[in-house]
Amino acid sequence: MFHVILIWMVGWLVLGIAAVGWTMLCGVTAHWGEKEGLSFWQTFALCLFLTPLAGAVVVLTFKPPRSGRSLAETASRG
Repeated sequence: MFHVILIWMVGWLVLGIAAVGWTMLCGVTAHWGEKEGLSFWQTFALCLFLTPLAGAVVVLTFKPPRSGRSLAETASRG
């Protein structure tokens, strides 16, 4: 009977480690998306429910909106 308890404990431990790893991958992908101009929490939720790979595809295909102003206008202070 003791070996059954150990198997359950090891199973839950492996499942917990996998969950932490999945959450970390989602966080890294969401952070990358935030740097590209996407919302952190929306990208994180997408990664959490689908897969971090789907989040990476969204980040790679996202094109930030371009402003109508020229570079000189956006870089100047006046």
